[in-house]
Amino acid sequence: MELATNISRSSVTNLPIDEIVNLIKQLGNQYDSNFIMDKNHFEVDKLLMDYYKGSYDITEVMKNLSPQCLTMLLKCKLHGTDRNCSQLFKFRKTQDGFCCTFNYVRERDDIPTMSDVFKAKQNRVHTVDKLGIGHGLTVVMEPFLDDYFYPILPVKGWKIIVFHPYDYPDVSSGGVTEVLVMPGTETYLDMTPTSFFSTDIIEKFSVNQRNCIFAEEIRTSGTTYTYSDCIVDCKINDVLKLCKCRPFYYPRRGEKEYAQRICTNKDLPCLGKYKSKWWTVFPHESKEEILPNSTWALHCHDCYPACDDTGYDVLSSMSYMSSGEYKTDLLWNYNITDQGVLHVFFSKYGTIRLKQDVIYYWYELLSDIGGICGVFIGFSFISIVELLYFLVLILLDLFCGKSSLEEDDDQEKETKSIHSQTIQTIYWNELLPRSWQSVTFFNNGQFSNNRARY
Repeated sequence: MELATNISRSSVTNLPIDEIVNLIKQLGNQYDSNFIMDKNHFEVDKLLMDYYKGSYDITEVMKNLSPQCLTMLLKCKLHGTDRNCSQLFKFRKTQDGFCCTFNYVRERDDIPTMSDVFKAKQNRVHTVDKLGIGHGLTVVMEPFLDDYFYPILPVKGWKIIVFHPYDYPDVSSGGVTEVLVMPGTETYLDMTPTSFFSTDIIEKFSVNQRNCIFAEEIRTSGTTYTYSDCIVDCKINDVLKLCKCRPFYYPRRGEKEYAQRICTNKDLPCLGKYKSKWWTVFPHESKEEILPNSTWALHCHDCYPACDDTGYDVLSSMSYMSSGEYKTDLLWNYNITDQGVLHVFFSKYGTIRLKQDVIYYWYELLSDIGGICGVFIGFSFISIVELLYFLVLILLDLFCGKSSLEEDDDQEKETKSIHSQTIQTIYWNELLPRSWQSVTFFNNGQFSNNRARY
């Protein structure tokens, strides 16, 4: 209404304020979830160009038309201590436009020069030291039920997006969890992280073999590589190729990206035509034959998951709040009508930690081969020595067989010569010397012992 009033007072149009408001409402079609073409989508673009006297920054217009954090976030507590919501939450770009983001620690959305990209100071990361609802983040939110000028969803309330602090929240990258929070409810989000890391030896393999990319290997629109940024860059490049513009909710970093034209409502026919293509993403591991119409999809061949990453699973629960005045520590003397309370916390220490490593090291593979051979054929290192021994004997027999045959022939001849000699009978008396032979005579009953020599 404020923008419509200013346009009406500027005398650039004769339209009444109500019709100007209806034209401004068509700017909602710029959101990625819509891209709806309307018969008046050209008129609002012409109206804004007349009001701003030429080209205008639609990003700043959309930012001013979005619900502001200062009025939407009524009370905040972190680690059990009351905190200023404007210090905890920043107004940043997401796939749903501008949102109030907490613990989003990457560089700011729009950086004019590449030197500023690397000099950009990141926000401080908030960590959790204790478990439970009282030591997490608690926010009291105002729904503005009478001011739903352009609702993106067909429900009233808030959309809570949970994503990695260093990633741009892109739903198609698979790293975003969405939870709807209704007015008049107290919602609890129990966070469970899952960590994934790769060993140093994985880095020696090619990207196609390990199917992941380390943070410092490739730079995307941010300072380091993330899978979400790679998908977003792939989308942006395809949008620029087909529609010659860049949607307002995507960040810009560097001279080249900063100079790109931002899409306005006159680009809605092109954005609407290819909307389904940008929502169907085929990363590196996808095959074109998975879907018969995969040609009408976005193929991001260079986008691999990060080798070191952390994801978050969310378990949500809800309880309804009755209207009236509360006397709790959070809502002391607070009159609840349709406000909502959100609790984000961790309920347990530790996390699932997934490790990517090689399947077998060389010594493990050698040990497995030896074990398998030992089970089936009694194989061991001693068997190797025995095989070598017998192999040497066979080789010696092959190369030295001739000399051995000659020796055998000589031995056989000698044996035959011995067997060919004459064999004669030898009597026992021939064994004694002749000088010791004697004869005994018996004469008339007396023995006469005379020695005779022959």
